[in-house]
Amino acid sequence: MTDRTSTTFMEALSKPRTWFLIALSNLLVAGSIGTMLRVMYVAELPFVRFRPWLESHSHTALFGWMFIGATAVMLHESGMQRFGRKVRVLLVMLQSMVFIMLIGFPLQGHGVVPITASMIQMVLAYFLLAILWRATMQWPTNGSRPLARLAILFFVLSTLGAWVVGPFVLVGSSGMEFYYWAVQFFLHFQFNGWFWFAAMAIGTRWAEGRGMNMRFDHLTLTLWTVSAVLTYALAIAWSEPHPAVFTTVTIGVVLQLWATLRTLRIIWAQRLAAHAQLAKWSRWTIGIALMAMALKVLVQGAVAVPVLARMALTIRHFVMGFVHLNTLGLMTMLMLAYAIQQEWLRSDLHLVRTSLVLVIAGTVATEGMLFLQGTLFWMGQGLIPGHYLHMVIASALLPLGVALLLISGLRPCRSPNRV
Repeated sequence: MTDRTSTTFMEALSKPRTWFLIALSNLLVAGSIGTMLRVMYVAELPFVRFRPWLESHSHTALFGWMFIGATAVMLHESGMQRFGRKVRVLLVMLQSMVFIMLIGFPLQGHGVVPITASMIQMVLAYFLLAILWRATMQWPTNGSRPLARLAILFFVLSTLGAWVVGPFVLVGSSGMEFYYWAVQFFLHFQFNGWFWFAAMAIGTRWAEGRGMNMRFDHLTLTLWTVSAVLTYALAIAWSEPHPAVFTTVTIGVVLQLWATLRTLRIIWAQRLAAHAQLAKWSRWTIGIALMAMALKVLVQGAVAVPVLARMALTIRHFVMGFVHLNTLGLMTMLMLAYAIQQEWLRSDLHLVRTSLVLVIAGTVATEGMLFLQGTLFWMGQGLIPGHYLHMVIASALLPLGVALLLISGLRPCRSPNRV
């Protein structure tokens, strides 16, 4: 590699837009694996083991797309038009760990290599989040800053469950009840802590930068925080259906609904100002993200009823629908909206608009089919004819759309300041 090529490469790695596109490529990989896993329901793939590839899919999506993507966006919003050496090194190492997990799980299952890579990834994440913590020092104290701080704290909290899971897997004790609780601890606080508060922090910070008044009082933040902690009891309810556990879930859900109403008042007051500054396609993706947030709250509100809580945990379609409601409906749509606003993705291009249609259609269709089929299973109505084939077709729209977005991303931004 020549000095000039090396300089160009390092310059590219210093741009937040580059890391967004790298994260988006991880979504392409995760989406492709997800589609392949759904093909297994309609055709035999003799050399593919479902569980290891599912681990590869989930780790690539969680750590490759959403963690790298969300941290790159928040660092950019903190004023980093170029990433310094420390951030670049951490991001390169994080992406390397994602790649090792991507190929490690299918080759080795829960072996030493992918488990070690996931542990190293968490340590690297701590260092990057420490930089993000310092970078948000200038964010408003009654707005985006506490949201970002809560997101970081919940990420760290969630990883306590992952640190427990690793040793259990390595010693072959993954069937124990405590192992299940640890897995659910990690996932719960990723979805209801890290992702949730990161999404609110990104949206709030963007609005603040455009002169909008996004003030979150102490009570609203406390309600969100306490409800996130208490609703973890839902994971315990599956194996310990004690009345006290369901009471804890109910209290958490009520607090969450209260927090939602208070947050909606803040958003509603700024709706016209936000609408005026959003590009057309950003309105679509943010609209879907807000609907996903509302559905998440409604779904968790429904599980305050014990019979519905058991249904939500035992019917796999509901579980997968809820997971993708967070990952695709909320985080993916929000980050795509941010990329459009920054002109990292140029919505004036026909290719980008076509790509967004495919991504939105794939997300809405798969979510609709998952919840519809789950409801029919609950009602004892059986399987919709051709359901799994329809799921394959709808799922394939997502990686196709993301691939086209990446192709369009090869074009430079119209403004040289949009990095």
